Amino acid sequence: MELNFFEFPGNFNCEQLRLARIASGYSLSEIGEALGVTRQYAHRLENGATPSKEQLSELSQILNVSEAFFFGSRKKPIEVDQCHFRSLRSSTMTLKKMVMAQVEIFEDNFLRLLNEEVEFPEVKLLVAEDLDISSVNLIEQIAERFRRETGLGLGPISNAVRFCESIGCLVLDLADADEKIDAFSIFNHRPLIVRNSSKQSPGRQRFDVAHELGHLLMHQGIETGCRKTEEQANNFASAFLMPRISFSSEFPQMRGQYFNWSVLEDMKVRWGVSLKAIIYRASKLGLISPEKAASGFTYLSRSGQTREENGDERLSLERPTVIQKAIDILDYSTWRTLITQSGLNEFTLTQRYTLKVPQPHLRIVE
Repeated sequence: MELNFFEFPGNFNCEQLRLARIASGYSLSEIGEALGVTRQYAHRLENGATPSKEQLSELSQILNVSEAFFFGSRKKPIEVDQCHFRSLRSSTMTLKKMVMAQVEIFEDNFLRLLNEEVEFPEVKLLVAEDLDISSVNLIEQIAERFRRETGLGLGPISNAVRFCESIGCLVLDLADADEKIDAFSIFNHRPLIVRNSSKQSPGRQRFDVAHELGHLLMHQGIETGCRKTEEQANNFASAFLMPRISFSSEFPQMRGQYFNWSVLEDMKVRWGVSLKAIIYRASKLGLISPEKAASGFTYLSRSGQTREENGDERLSLERPTVIQKAIDILDYSTWRTLITQSGLNEFTLTQRYTLKVPQPHLRIVE
């Protein structure tokens, strides 16, 4: 029996159902099984069929959105060529589509409404369309110029996430992201960097942020993900986090044929980068030979420092703050209106987007 959903404006939007399903990581077969229907019927629901009221309620619970979410309009679908992924080559398109869907829902259904209530920092990420990034030296110059224009100087960056937020680039942690995807960025309404919150290496997290910043500056309108664009973003991140003049003057002398690992660890803490990134940077600047760099990478691998390195405990993980602060300053009534209009629920915001939601100061005593 086809129902008239008189309590919702507009018609059931199968595109919203598909978006919510992909964001939740469910297959059509899994949705069919949860509803007690065939995969074919689940496919029809995403291609024009209308669910019953019971099925609508079930879909809402499975996909952690409100029933009204399915009656909204899909504002601006995110396309693959708009996105910059920092991911392993083994990451699948299914995984990337899930992250893209999660970001699209957050941007269009939540962040847009939040931006109507709170004024975010002005975007100062000036993207030039004619940047010449054809060589490592030119990318080095872009990083140095960007540092000058944003007043960073040539010393260590105290907090890379806070810096990005200060120039209007929002940072969001995703709890659902697979370990095969470290970070993701897109410049839609405003620049947004999304990180995998499960990654616990402070130095590598900072490098991920700088890498995505490089994509946002250099690769607008360019499809990324190939070896060339990834290396360009890595070169930018290295130059941005470790400027060649100050880094070269601080890099320690070799003790014969061996690295001075205790001094390198102190340098790692001062610059907020990984030991691997320091060795990579020293090799690119000609401070050590490629053979010496290879021996350093081998040592880190054999000593069990592939994921966690010595000195990580001396660094603090950097957390995004701007989006959370925007939520925190809302009064509870405004928050309830916003969350209702977004079509999301508090479980999704806390569990998927790692945000804290406001709590009422008072409650009615029965």
